[in-house]
Amino acid sequence: MKITLVLNSIGRVGGVRAAFEHANHLQQRGHHVNVVYPAVNLTHLKRLSLGAFALWLVASTVRLAQNLIPGDGLQPFETTSSIIRVLALHPRFTKSLERSIPDADAILATAWETAYAVNELSDTKGEKFYFVQSYEIWEVWNNEACWEEAKRRKKSNDTCALAMAAVTPKKRRVRETKELVDGSYRLPMRKITIAGWLQKLLEDKFDQRTDGVVPNGVNSDTFFSEGERREASEHINVLMPYRPEKFKGFSDGLEAFARVKARHPDTRFAVFGRKPGTGSLRKLPHWIAFHPITSDAQLRALYSETHVFVVPSWIEGFGLPSMEAMACGCAVVATDAGGFTDCLANGENALLVPIQSPGALAQCVCRLIENDEERRRVAEKGYRFVQQFTWEDAAEKLEAILANRE
Repeated sequence: MKITLVLNSIGRVGGVRAAFEHANHLQQRGHHVNVVYPAVNLTHLKRLSLGAFALWLVASTVRLAQNLIPGDGLQPFETTSSIIRVLALHPRFTKSLERSIPDADAILATAWETAYAVNELSDTKGEKFYFVQSYEIWEVWNNEACWEEAKRRKKSNDTCALAMAAVTPKKRRVRETKELVDGSYRLPMRKITIAGWLQKLLEDKFDQRTDGVVPNGVNSDTFFSEGERREASEHINVLMPYRPEKFKGFSDGLEAFARVKARHPDTRFAVFGRKPGTGSLRKLPHWIAFHPITSDAQLRALYSETHVFVVPSWIEGFGLPSMEAMACGCAVVATDAGGFTDCLANGENALLVPIQSPGALAQCVCRLIENDEERRRVAEKGYRFVQQFTWEDAAEKLEAILANRE
């Protein structure tokens, strides 16, 4: 088959990693795969304030200049598929996209912004699929008033994440964005998703039939435990992703770290991620190390010396970093947010706590610090569990759905 994956941007994030992994493994299975992404993202333009527009204009100009340089310097993951850069993805640029995007048997939108553009393309670009990797209402997840409303609306068999579908934000800009995301699920495209909670969201809250769930995999050639790094450490090492978005729960994680340090002052704490501005780094306590990550080898080495990996997110589509950490031998402490509940079993392959609960996070981290046997047991069960999630299996499931023409 000829298959096109359409991304809304390119960077070291889970959804982009998943797209490249699928592209590579579908290519290995004999298909011809194109990955399309825009030089600039115009979808958000109409809802930017004047100040935000100025920042967007500067960032987009820099990004456009970088994209015009020959080669794929911004490409974060290796791939054997063809990379196609277009100026922008927007329904108003359909004619330009028609010329840039090759004909195919199947075309997959991988984010809500891409869904609207893909929906406008002609049928020669392939049967249209919407690969839903999260409920992308980011500004809603950042809004505490929306969370309070979701908690009030939550039914006994629901989660706050699912109840959020019925929440109407009071702020116009946030409300309009949510309407766009929700509207994308009603576009006439076949739906695929990566987690059971997202399938339930689409089917129960938006009355959409899904063609199946294709869980993410973990690349065992990339993520594995490196030698004796962990055992050689004289201290317990605790690690957390540095993700500044409010809904990633980083503030909760920092508070948990402080509580753990008060009980276990010899513990070593670290965070990792894309390097933020120096002002943001100054807000980190001096006893928390920051590791800028630019390669999977660096990330693997960091995981391999970590005893406890903490993910304090309020919402996650799948929670791929936790799975990668488990593959490297970490014991995971996470929230019961979204995709975590699909893969993590509390007290078995991880310890789970309610979202927005820094005290519970700290208690679980201390529990694993104080009990070597339990920490090793949780890490070992996590490692064995994650072995069943391979990109080869994920690509095979995706291939079967794409080949089942309607």
